Amino acid sequence: MRLLLLVAALILSSCTDSNKGDIIELLNARDASISQRDINQYSSLLSKHYLNGLGAEKISEMSNIFSRFEKVEMTSRDRELRILDNQQAICEQTYILRVLADGEWREIVQREQLTFEFEDNRWKINGGL
Repeated sequence: MRLLLLVAALILSSCTDSNKGDIIELLNARDASISQRDINQYSSLLSKHYLNGLGAEKISEMSNIFSRFEKVEMTSRDRELRILDNQQAICEQTYILRVLADGEWREIVQREQLTFEFEDNRWKINGGL
């Protein structure tokens, strides 16, 4: 019985680690898509459900940022990631958004909470932007 519980715990742990790794890759892809000013890549990171609602507005806001500034850089740190179940997760993190305008860099540092859902065999952002 103990062996069975140990094996089950190890399997669950490896699934959680895999999910966390996938979500970290998603967050890194978000940073990269913003830094590269790639609205198509950025859009592909959002769930269909989110894109059909508030996400569409967020895409418009990001497009506006891309068009208003000469350069945009995004990094994030201090991530606290929680897998709620095999379909939902939450991450709290600090992001640093730097924009170049009129030859001057401006920086915004904010704490955010993003939510994720597992859709079409991959994790997608479904809230918090």
